[in-house]
Order: sequence, then structure tokens, then C-alpha cells
Amino acid sequence: MKTTGGPRALRAATGCVIVGLLLIASGCAGPRLAPVDLHEPGWVVRESQVVWRPRRDAPELVGELMVATHPDGRRFVQLSKQALPLITAQESSRGWNLSSTLRRGRFGGGPPATDRVPWFQFSSIPPSLPVSSRWQLETGTNGMWRLSQPATGEVVEGGIP
Repeated sequence: MKTTGGPRALRAATGCVIVGLLLIASGCAGPRLAPVDLHEPGWVVRESQVVWRPRRDAPELVGELMVATHPDGRRFVQLSKQALPLITAQESSRGWNLSSTLRRGRFGGGPPATDRVPWFQFSSIPPSLPVSSRWQLETGTNGMWRLSQPATGEVVEGGIP
């Protein structure tokens, strides 16, 4: 039996299969987390108006940010505009989910939550230290705060509610 391509082609094909399996195993959707009931005892909810700019050259978007935390470690963060949820981030001991009506998708993974998006940097309003090394947190004496990622120009800024 004659093979085509030899060992180099076999290594390349094996590499493609491994990468494909890793992508399938990691998945884009991640674990499906249980719906959050913020009326359940223990949730602490904070809300504030914020200005979000998703990247350096993008226009700013003004919206309402809600950060809800539970003593068991669950976290729920939502950015909305006129009661329409634009971004929803959820984290639990099982993993994290992020959904967006702006990109029409749902992403997720196992713990810990990704540090690539600002929404998982919020455990309160204003955000508190420590934040991921990807992000910079600045606070002003007037109650204003700014969370930014210098590499992309993404910024979320607001004031103490």
C-alpha cells in the first residue's frame, strides 16, 4: 500500500486533528450556567451609569451597569441601554458565560473567568483592586473611576452610584 505525502504530511494532518479536537473540547459556549435569580437571598446588587468604548477607534456607548455578587462566589454583570441587555457576563464555580446582543453570540469556558473582557473585572461598583494585569484601574478623588486596557483602547468609566 502506497501512502501519499510521507511523514511530513502525516505530522501536518495529525497537528490539524489535534488543534481541531482542542477547539471542540474548549468550545465557544462553555458550560451552561443556571439562570440567576437576583431575588434569591444573599445577592448584593449595585448599579451605575457608565461609558463604554470597546476599542480605541470605536464610539462611546452610555449605558447602565449592574454588578451582582453572591457570597458563594457567583457573579452576574450586565450592561444595558434603555432596559435592553447588551452584554451579560456570568461566573460561578463551574465556569463563565458571556453573551452579547451586539455580536450575537455566547462564549464561555471553565474557571477562572477570562480576563480579556472588562466585565469579569467587576466584583463591585466601582471596581476594586486587584484587577487583571491586562487592565488598569484609576480612581479619582471625586468618585469617578476608569477601567482601561492600554493594548486595545477599551475603556469603561463611571462614578460611584
